[in-house]
Amino acid sequence: MASEAEDQIINALNSFLPANLYALDFTAEHYKKLLDILNISDDEKIFEVKRGTLAEGLVEYFKLSHQNISVKLSLQNCLMTKYFLDDSGSVEFDRLLYHNSKLLMTVAHEKNNFYVLPFLLLIPAEIKDTLFKLYLDKQMPIDKARHLTRQQVQPIFNLSERDIVFFLRGRMWIRYFTPPKNVPDGKDKRFAGESAEQLDAMYKRYFPKGMWKDIESILGEVLEEKLNFSIIDNATFSKTFIPVFRGMIEILLIDVMSPKDCDKIEGLTGYILRIHFDKILLYTAKNLLLFVENRDKNAEIFIKEFSDDTLIDSSGKKTKKYAIVDEKQQTWNYVTILSILLQYKQAKLRIISQNKILADIKEQLKQYDENLTSEKNNQVLQEKKVESIVKKIADNELKNFKNKEESDLSQIKIHKDLLSAKRVEENELYLIKNRIANTTIELTRQQKKLKHESEAKTILNDQIEPLIETYNRIANALALVLTKR
Repeated sequence: MASEAEDQIINALNSFLPANLYALDFTAEHYKKLLDILNISDDEKIFEVKRGTLAEGLVEYFKLSHQNISVKLSLQNCLMTKYFLDDSGSVEFDRLLYHNSKLLMTVAHEKNNFYVLPFLLLIPAEIKDTLFKLYLDKQMPIDKARHLTRQQVQPIFNLSERDIVFFLRGRMWIRYFTPPKNVPDGKDKRFAGESAEQLDAMYKRYFPKGMWKDIESILGEVLEEKLNFSIIDNATFSKTFIPVFRGMIEILLIDVMSPKDCDKIEGLTGYILRIHFDKILLYTAKNLLLFVENRDKNAEIFIKEFSDDTLIDSSGKKTKKYAIVDEKQQTWNYVTILSILLQYKQAKLRIISQNKILADIKEQLKQYDENLTSEKNNQVLQEKKVESIVKKIADNELKNFKNKEESDLSQIKIHKDLLSAKRVEENELYLIKNRIANTTIELTRQQKKLKHESEAKTILNDQIEPLIETYNRIANALALVLTKR
């Protein structure tokens, strides 16, 4: 909170500066006017007394528009340093980012218009699109664009570490943390006091085919955004995974729920999370294993936290860590998990390679089959052409026989032309039959190859089945231990 002296400086600045001035647009003229208003522009001794307060007042003034600065002051000069949101960016880019900040400040001022639930804020689509146009124009990766936007949103909307910013299905949401609902004795606390029977009926009404496909469609995006194993640590994961999954389900529900049912959204969210919790955690565990498989350093640190170790603090208090123990009571650590994952990765690559071989063969078979059909159609047409010429030759010979006279030169030429045409068409028919024979041979060869490669894939599947089974045991064990805290 600003002191009374700092408030005086802030009020003085507000009296003449444009609202939400970009910090680096604060000029020497602005500084001189401030000193004039404060009656210290000509008195070095009074200035020295007030220098510290003056600097703090300037810092506080720009902090009100969410700009972090530092200043070095003399009676003649104000040297200002602005701390950029993106350290690698330029003044030009930071100025553009500040334009986004001002847009977000406007939304924050009017945020009561944008609540879809008392704790869930939906940023208007046109605002979100305007925010991201800057990044699209710069061809910036979407993950960095979202990171920078979150950095701006957090102070502007005064978010705590328990509040969540979601980017889901092309929309931007702010989910404010809410403590668990106070539930009267005798009511089901798991579902915010709502009856399981009523929630089950509501769930089946809104999702007659179940909700897993809806959850699965955005779960990868949620993990990347809020529970990214290349960034997150174990303690943060433990604190946030339940609120994140609840927020995800709430956002899915808000699109389908009738307004009259929205007062039951907390209970229904808990009910749905309970139904799909095991699947969600298994999906999350497999996501973590993928990071480990790709040798991500943060994921390595994350998974190494699970062990048989017992920690002893300075007071002698013992804390048992949680180990990754599968259904066969085998304990897994980072080294043994990584060994299986690398084998599993190679197995997946072999399967992908074998599937490509089979796909290529099937494509060739399809092409050969189409060529064979085409050539057989060509054969029918060509045989008709030959038959037509043979008939013309026969008709011509019969005509000459009936005339019982030597054919004149024109008739001889017609006969020769017909015989020549017959040879040409018969030759083409021969070529077509040759192509049919060759295509039939190649088709048979490829069919045998398909059979051989299909058998090879079956053998490969049999060989890696124990490996897949082991991988699934590890994933299930990891999913279980992720919930322990």
